[in-house]
Amino acid sequence: MEVRSINAGLVLRTIEKNDSISRADVGKIVGLTPPTISAIVKDLIERDIVQEIGKGASSGGKKPIMLKINSKAAYMIAVDLGGENGIRVALMDLSYHIIKEKCGPKIESLNGKKFKNALGDILADFIREINIPKEKILGIGIGVPGIVDFKSKKIIAAPCLNWVISLEDLDLREIGISITIENDVNLMALGEKTKGIAQKINNFVFVGERTGIGAGIIINRKLYKGANNAAGEAGYLFIDPRYASKSIRDYGCLEKLASYKVIVEKARKKLGKDIKVIEIFKMAAEGDSFALNIVQETLKYLAYGIANISCVLDPELVIIGGGISILPPRFLEEMKINIRKIIPFVPKMEFSKLGEDGVLIGAAVKVLEPLKKKGLMLNHK
Repeated sequence: MEVRSINAGLVLRTIEKNDSISRADVGKIVGLTPPTISAIVKDLIERDIVQEIGKGASSGGKKPIMLKINSKAAYMIAVDLGGENGIRVALMDLSYHIIKEKCGPKIESLNGKKFKNALGDILADFIREINIPKEKILGIGIGVPGIVDFKSKKIIAAPCLNWVISLEDLDLREIGISITIENDVNLMALGEKTKGIAQKINNFVFVGERTGIGAGIIINRKLYKGANNAAGEAGYLFIDPRYASKSIRDYGCLEKLASYKVIVEKARKKLGKDIKVIEIFKMAAEGDSFALNIVQETLKYLAYGIANISCVLDPELVIIGGGISILPPRFLEEMKINIRKIIPFVPKMEFSKLGEDGVLIGAAVKVLEPLKKKGLMLNHK
């Protein structure tokens, strides 16, 4: 990478981290000379990526001109394939705000060609609806509920979904926009690192309770994926010896005991009707005894999984996210009691404040971060 691109990336990320900042302060932070800062900022302003927003306070002398990112200079399209409400597509600005979104069918009902067609159709329709020139769309980030195995070119979905798809099913070159793919819970971890409660945390684990259960691991501010891109597949954690003799598909994994699918099935059997998992969480938060029993059992198993993760990684923070994060803090205290039963130390734990939007934010981060490192060297203006 050219030195100019590296320097531009440093300047751009510094401006982004501040609501407003002067050229002089940017220079102090990144350690570049005033002429270099001026040249980089001039280029970013000409390409409409950075804006001058008026004069700031003076510390003696002329008032400095303040700078900020123009969040509407370009956009990313973020896709969440693993949500309870089906495929979710969103237009994101450079500040990771959701500008517009659209929902499609549930991924469990699709496979092979049907899956590719459904995803291709919803993306094509969405791009037409937003009516933004393709050159202003930096890329499409897609979050998938499972292991992304780039060697075999397959996505091995969460075990409770029981399907495998090929990356070729996501070959959507006809869309005309570059696509990047990542595990959905890894994206939620990136979302927390960038816009959530882990912005100042170096080492943390994000535990996502969704269609499946996964853990996004951040070590030294970087996503850790392991030798086979399978780090954090917490759904396979073995926590119940009653399942030891079963096959891998019926394994006593955390996902078989505590995923959305399990929660909804328990509620459906009792109520005799369909119910969304978010409604079960809301009922539990309000003290409904039926929902409370289901959620407390789920959190017990989740706590055992977090205890296992903590023994290995000893993170600064464990963030629990997905729809479950609408629960009040007292539920965290119950989880800590269960963790304390099996390990002598309890990690700091918090519920995410990003909710299901964390996947979309992380997908946008996955698209934008490599470009930021190069100073967002784009062809558009």
